[in-house]
Amino acid sequence: MEDVLTHVDDVNIVLETMTSRQTYLSIKRPEKIKPSKLKPSVKLRSNYSDFTRETFIYRMLESPQERGIVAKFAKDLNINYCTALRWWKYYEGAEEVAYKKFEENNGPKSSFTTEHNEYIKEQLDNGPQLYSDDIINSLTKRFEVFTISKPQLNNHLRNIMLITVKKPMFEPEIRNSVGNLQTIFEWFMEWKDSDLDFIFIGEAGFHTNMRNNWARSKSGSDQSVIQ
Repeated sequence: MEDVLTHVDDVNIVLETMTSRQTYLSIKRPEKIKPSKLKPSVKLRSNYSDFTRETFIYRMLESPQERGIVAKFAKDLNINYCTALRWWKYYEGAEEVAYKKFEENNGPKSSFTTEHNEYIKEQLDNGPQLYSDDIINSLTKRFEVFTISKPQLNNHLRNIMLITVKKPMFEPEIRNSVGNLQTIFEWFMEWKDSDLDFIFIGEAGFHTNMRNNWARSKSGSDQSVIQ
């Protein structure tokens, strides 16, 4: 029979006739199992709340800028480092918090009325650096039966009233007044030719640097805080 091995010279090789398929399968070497192609793991994008985003920016603004500060706050708030870094770079460029994109839904109707909105606007005009807790406390005192959560307030401010958190431009009114500028000029002229070393520190200017480096204002407008 062609192509069939019937004789071997090696005594270590034993030829045996297979009489059945079952016998053949019982001594057949098992086939190598090919590893299945593993699908790359898909990292789920964390759906960070606007409160988390604001908290991160607040902490960055209120702390000295030092090496590793982004990583520190990202770890404290359980935020992905690259995400936190992207938020901070966005804030430095746009001077606004990188809020989530607003999606309309068919949820319960907002409990805010025109009167509530006017009151909030009045409060922010007088104090653009109010925290969410301050606004909520003021609302509940002014409207006794009114209740609202912090996420609901932040969502309403941003998406309905179009008020966002951004970097302010301080304009110290007292320091820039005509009388104060004249006084500073007279002091300078009096002491400029002396051999004394001195530094002028304006009270209003010093107070400006002690303020929070953020404020709330209408989206798309420049925020100026007059003191």
